[in-house]
Amino acid sequence: MSLTGQREHFSNLASEYRRVRTTDIDPIVFIKQATKDYDRVKAADIGCGAGRYDLLLFEYLSNLDLTCIDANEAMLEQLSVYLREHGISNFRTMKADAGSFSLESASLNCAFTFNAIHHFNFAGFLNSVSAALEPNGRIFIYTRTRSQNARNIWGRYFPKFSETETRLFELEEMKAWVTDCTFVELETVQEFKYKRQAALSELVDKVKAGHYSTFALYDEDALATSTQVFHENIRGAFPDTERVVWEDENTMLVLRRN
Repeated sequence: MSLTGQREHFSNLASEYRRVRTTDIDPIVFIKQATKDYDRVKAADIGCGAGRYDLLLFEYLSNLDLTCIDANEAMLEQLSVYLREHGISNFRTMKADAGSFSLESASLNCAFTFNAIHHFNFAGFLNSVSAALEPNGRIFIYTRTRSQNARNIWGRYFPKFSETETRLFELEEMKAWVTDCTFVELETVQEFKYKRQAALSELVDKVKAGHYSTFALYDEDALATSTQVFHENIRGAFPDTERVVWEDENTMLVLRRN
């Protein structure tokens, strides 16, 4: 998908994005524990989308001051409405690419990105973020790897899902890029696993709603055919299609500013 196509996809999806995507609390709890000794969390969420993780950040981090950065204006508009509807005003928005945004030097002690790093140039992202971090500031990268993607319900049963989604990184790739960056070092890696359950009809609705941007990489005919095959695959693998059970996996990398 071209950069223009990607932005068009997310603009079209902005009003429905929080509804169709799964939002996990566990990484937010992890961040709360990691920052428990901070008097104030001065942070940026890069690739914030429509704010689904930002609301949780404000709910779990009582001392949060947040800059929400995204390249898509429609997503930022949705985020602003969403947070203000929940009584949150201690945030600002910035329309910018992950690799080219500019914040005041040493103005942050934390930066977050949730399920978005595969849309970024990894090295450019590290450079932009590290320039804004104070010494010992942290970057929390929550993502899924290609291997994890291949093992989930879509990778196992949706035709060519893993082959089509080429943007995801493997953990060792990301570690190597971190090593190459002179500004940050890897502090820790945390793995997350989730038991999921849904009816087959709900899964098909997620495809139609663009649950993952991967589905936008299929042309219309290929998506329709693959959805039908997915339907047949699930019916063959699960005797009760009202209770399709699988496991999702995600990874959190925590980096520290040198």
